[in-house]
Amino acid sequence: MKTVPILIAAALSLAAPMTSHAETMQMPDGTTMDMPMDQPPSGDPQQLISDVLKTMFETPAKPLAIGPVTVQGGWAIVGWQQDGRGGRILLQNGEHGWRPLLCSGDAIREGDALTKAGVPATDATALAAALKDAEATADPKALQAFASFEGTVTLGAATASAAHAGHEGHGK
Repeated sequence: MKTVPILIAAALSLAAPMTSHAETMQMPDGTTMDMPMDQPPSGDPQQLISDVLKTMFETPAKPLAIGPVTVQGGWAIVGWQQDGRGGRILLQNGEHGWRPLLCSGDAIREGDALTKAGVPATDATALAAALKDAEATADPKALQAFASFEGTVTLGAATASAAHAGHEGHGK
């Protein structure tokens, strides 16, 4: 099993919650972090996703470069680069906004892999095609950074459908 690169683990431990409502997430290295859960329900997905990821992973000493951001329905794949490393993050949009589910490299570029990660088949196929189009014009060095992430690391619940289990009636 591969582990989260040290710089991401450090950023995770330093990230401050965006809001007062957060869900605690267990990281592969044993640390925990609060994931912001309350985000505006609407707005530009690219900006909302960028804001979530920068809040979680960026530090003053290690800026986070985001892009391309590819959105299909309630799902997104985002390329990221930080401190000479990179990868792709799969996110799901739910009642509390965009939530990162997993981080990987080239492994999540194909529809089959996205389906196995919990993305419905029609969205998975469309998301994989949109990602291919978006990355067709990307800087080759960025693509190399995205591909450099080894393995797949779950950032949230093991499956998208389990992401909010136990919160029935929340907010009522």
